[in-house]
Amino acid sequence: MIQQTSLDAYISVDLSKMQKKIYSFFIIYTELTNIELSQKSGIPINSVTPRVLELRKKGLIKKKCKVITTSGRKAILWYRFPMEHMEN
Repeated sequence: MIQQTSLDAYISVDLSKMQKKIYSFFIIYTELTNIELSQKSGIPINSVTPRVLELRKKGLIKKKCKVITTSGRKAILWYRFPMEHMEN
């Protein structure tokens, strides 16, 4: 299991300020769509979507499934990936 101090150090060094802000909502809520993340954070969707992609590429969040939103559209539900995979 990874130590919390190691996790904090990794995140503080490897993520941009906006990536950290977006990721912090996954720590609080665990699972979110991009639109939910935008609504909860107050960050415009056009800023959320690229940051989610960056976090996904870093392996910090993963696709869980597709869901139907309240507007009837399909959206990807993202979840915070367990940090154990970052262990050396």
